Amino acid sequence: MKNDLTRHIEEIFNSLGLTSSFEVFDCCNDKLPQWTKSIQLTHEYIVCCQDKSFKQRLKAFIGKDILENGKYLYWFEGERIIEPDSSQINEQYIIEDDEKIEYLKTDTRLPAIIDDFIFNNLKAIYAPDFQRFEYNLDLTGEEIRKYLGTYFPRSYAESFCIFDNIFHNDVYKKIIADVKTLSILSVGCGTGGDIIGLITVIEKHYPIVSEINIFAIDGNIEALAILEQIIYKVQNQSSKKFNLKTKQTVFSSISEFLIENDNNQTYDYILSFKFVCEIISMGKGKLDNSYYDFVMKFLPLLSENGICLLLDVTTKPKHTRYNPILMNKQVNQALRELNEFETLLPIPCSTYSENCYVDCFQQKTFTITHSKHTNDKSKVAYRVIVPKELKRKIGIIHKGSKQLIFNEKICPHTVKEKEVADAYLLKTTAE
Repeated sequence: MKNDLTRHIEEIFNSLGLTSSFEVFDCCNDKLPQWTKSIQLTHEYIVCCQDKSFKQRLKAFIGKDILENGKYLYWFEGERIIEPDSSQINEQYIIEDDEKIEYLKTDTRLPAIIDDFIFNNLKAIYAPDFQRFEYNLDLTGEEIRKYLGTYFPRSYAESFCIFDNIFHNDVYKKIIADVKTLSILSVGCGTGGDIIGLITVIEKHYPIVSEINIFAIDGNIEALAILEQIIYKVQNQSSKKFNLKTKQTVFSSISEFLIENDNNQTYDYILSFKFVCEIISMGKGKLDNSYYDFVMKFLPLLSENGICLLLDVTTKPKHTRYNPILMNKQVNQALRELNEFETLLPIPCSTYSENCYVDCFQQKTFTITHSKHTNDKSKVAYRVIVPKELKRKIGIIHKGSKQLIFNEKICPHTVKEKEVADAYLLKTTAE
């Protein structure tokens, strides 16, 4: 996308007969020039140059606001990443270039066995298409193979990296150390990238676990069939026993979904990856409270030491606010009503969410490498929610640090602190 945008800007400059040089920066992933720290980065890309003489011509040609900052002329391109009426960014909300920070590991590689199986056996196709895959219930044939080749690896990476960090925590490691059987519930599982990422990291950290029970719910019958094939393939390579149960159901709304739980089943892990955003988009204004509904509906199914991971894309539905803003407000509200659960990650939400009413935009970028693409990126926001007693055992310590919630942006509750820390990094107790 950045290369395509650069070529597009070159064509514009050539059409206007401009010989000035320009630069294009990815606001979410590139190291940005120092001067950009004094402005609010509202879109994916920023284009800048130092020649101000053609500002009006350029504005008339491209139909965008052309802005100035000191000697620089600049404008934004791409998807909006933060709302224009959100809190103004100033120097107290950013970090200095020379500050040393330990970040959450966010990159991984798809295991070779899974890579070979989905691309060679299941004929998955790598073909990103955000607009088409905003709603996935009706995917069939080639479309679902494109979804498998593009979004399964991304969900795998997100799940693997997030749980790998949590499983390194000394306290949690001891709690699970002697457990033989674990259970997973995935709501809106699709082809199961979230499940396979979690299974892989369980294999890595907990060899004593001998059995994993999986309950996967989705509205797309073809996606569930693919998941079954992948689980069967992984089973053949594992010493653990996987008991997979799938349920094909179409959600009219999360609040109306009926949970079949006659045996009072609880789950050690409840996952929902990029599912709630589909419900919100489908509702067109009628289902905007779906993050709240999800937490109220499914969190009571967590086991005593269970973990719920609610993850979603950071885009904006056409009719409402950005998904991370909706998620934060609604999860906070639900947890105020469900007194027995609390946020574990991000760290500032763990500390301040009970009394936080900030319209907060959070984002983490994960990368996955596989045979069809190197360092493929996905941008998401997520909450890790646990029973209150488990959080107390783990012992979240804020330690007076500024908490990075989105690139170099700091949680406003922590701007007066001294050191800087990644808001998504759960430290081991030894640290």
